[in-house]
Amino acid sequence: MEKEKKQYWSMTEGVFNCLVDKKRTGAFKKAILNTVREGDVVVDMGTGSGVLAMLAVRAGAKKVYAVELDKNNVDTLEATFRANGMNEKIVIIQGDVTKIDLPEKVDVIIGEMVSTGLIEELQVLATNNILRFAKNNCRVLLNRYKTFVDVVYNKDSYYGLKFEMIRYEYPDLEELKSKSFSPKYIISDIDFTKNNMDLVVDKEINLVVNKSGLINAVRLSGETIFYDNSTLGGTFAYSYPAILPMNITKVKEGDIFILIISYQICGGMQKLKYSISKKTHD
Repeated sequence: MEKEKKQYWSMTEGVFNCLVDKKRTGAFKKAILNTVREGDVVVDMGTGSGVLAMLAVRAGAKKVYAVELDKNNVDTLEATFRANGMNEKIVIIQGDVTKIDLPEKVDVIIGEMVSTGLIEELQVLATNNILRFAKNNCRVLLNRYKTFVDVVYNKDSYYGLKFEMIRYEYPDLEELKSKSFSPKYIISDIDFTKNNMDLVVDKEINLVVNKSGLINAVRLSGETIFYDNSTLGGTFAYSYPAILPMNITKVKEGDIFILIISYQICGGMQKLKYSISKKTHD
């Protein structure tokens, strides 16, 4: 007899990584408890595993609209919400969160579609759309997102082979951590409580070296500021820094590098362009 097919997440690996990333999901849990109030109507943008929607119910929400694009996830979410006794409080809306309409105005906007620098995922476009359904004094859980750059040395050899390409720094893996050689400079500060129509980042920045050594990359990193003013940097499954390679260069304190960087927020890595060169003294 054929076994009954169990429910699954279509993007199983990514969804599960987010679910079990204690630092990431723990930070969201704390912020939700400090943001959602008894009787609130909440929307969860891109609900994935449904964990944030269920945490909102636990925090006191009377209704949560859980928006999910992937049709294959809907049966899984229904089973999950039913198993946790929350199916009467959580309404699943299958559709594109950057375009959908909600049945009513909401008190709180939650949801996490964040990638490093807001380059590859749709948090900004989703929030722009959902703000149309925000009540007066609506609380937006992800309040701001700041993007930074600094110059670093980052390991680019594995198994005796070189990988001089855009790569990632997972904070929990010691061998992937970078050594920084400059302060972090801000290149973008997105306020999610208002519509963001200018989605182009185009910056020229002087990066000042603060110690001697070797550099081989520019690091792109982010910081999330929640409604309750708590913060979250990169984690195993959330906004981990991107490493943008450059030629290996010997530096000393006081050296200045000119970084020219441009990309489109929510436009994907293919839109990213950058160059870095050492500033010569006159």
